Amino acid sequence: MRIRTFIGLVVLLFLLAPSSITFAEQAEAPAQQTNLLNNPGFEFPYDNDGSANGWGRWFRNSSEDKFSDCTNGYNKRPAWSPETVSADLIHAGGVSQHVGNQWDTWQAGMLQTVAVTPGTTYRFTVTARAFASNNDFPSASEGGMASNVQVMIDPNGSGLWNDSDVQWSGIINPLYTWQTVSIEATATGNMMTVFTSADYSVEGVNQCRKHLDVWFDTAELIEVGPPPTNTPPPAPTLPPPPPATLTPSPVPPTATPDVPPTATPVPPTATPLPPTGGSVCVNSFADDNGNGVRDPNEGFMGSVTFTIASGTNVVGQALSSGTDAPFCFEELEPGTYQVAQLVPGRLEMTTAANTTLEVQEGSAIGIEFGSRIRPEGQEVAAVQPTAVSADPAAPTTTDPSPAAPDSATQNLSGLLVLVAAVVLLGVLLFFVLRRQTS
Repeated sequence: MRIRTFIGLVVLLFLLAPSSITFAEQAEAPAQQTNLLNNPGFEFPYDNDGSANGWGRWFRNSSEDKFSDCTNGYNKRPAWSPETVSADLIHAGGVSQHVGNQWDTWQAGMLQTVAVTPGTTYRFTVTARAFASNNDFPSASEGGMASNVQVMIDPNGSGLWNDSDVQWSGIINPLYTWQTVSIEATATGNMMTVFTSADYSVEGVNQCRKHLDVWFDTAELIEVGPPPTNTPPPAPTLPPPPPATLTPSPVPPTATPDVPPTATPVPPTATPLPPTGGSVCVNSFADDNGNGVRDPNEGFMGSVTFTIASGTNVVGQALSSGTDAPFCFEELEPGTYQVAQLVPGRLEMTTAANTTLEVQEGSAIGIEFGSRIRPEGQEVAAVQPTAVSADPAAPTTTDPSPAAPDSATQNLSGLLVLVAAVVLLGVLLFFVLRRQTS
């Protein structure tokens, strides 16, 4: 009877030891950030106007005298509706928000106003897909069409898409698949309005097609940075000055690091071609040590968005591949251009966010921006939508609370418990058998 009782206790120890390890591992799981949006998946129900519950609509509307010529780049009010027919047009859940017109170009989207904390930085993200063609879906979109999908944030929560302080993201053109676009901004009041946008109206280009559609899905508004403090971060170490062909635009010390991107030579092609404008080749390197210079042991960074603009006109946009192959904006007309990088939230810049350069006929300019993965636990400073502030010299913050034991320690403790139980069982069996034989 005693043997059975003891064996039962040992079995109980076997069962409890792995359970305690499992509970400890579950306690280490990081907390998810709160999505502040109502109905972020654009799910049912939908209002009579075709908009998902929790979301409003906005649009531009041109005067009717422009509707006769597609090259006017006019805007005619589109239609809103839930998309439930094609699984390819739903990113997640059971429905997506459709906006579109037939034959008439348009600019419009969705909006939502939420309560926020003044002085705190937030990131708004949405996933979108576009389709532009004279053929019906699922045929491919027509190449060369521009859907100009963006997201915007009004940091004072006015709910007006054309408010003077609305901040716009870069442009994507998701004609063939779902793509994500995001923007960060700091709240100036206790309310913030977020907008999705698509714009098929391009001045001087005939974009009138039978199908001019965009679908929005999987939206998110999360807090990414606390209110900024009054303590300025230490200045990063400056590398040698860049070549004279690059003139970095002024970057506020509290907004972005002032290390200029690195200029790299672009090798000429084997067979020289007649000049057809200039080119700018852009890449992003993984600046692991944060010194603003690509060292021999450092590789390249993917998922960094590059934008090149001439004045207020965005000329092009590209995404870094994470390889040594840059993306080249070619056949640029001679003039002044601004090149900027926009890093995803898990990265921080180690060079300036943008630079201004002069493109000449037949010239080839190489630019390398630097960024690195933000150290774990480091606070995110207040940022502008096109420039994330970073401080490569700042130490990583530490948690004063005692650290939880790692999984290796926990597994060792469990193993010791099991070994002790087995030894104890052997000793007991020895004495019991000895007593029976005597």
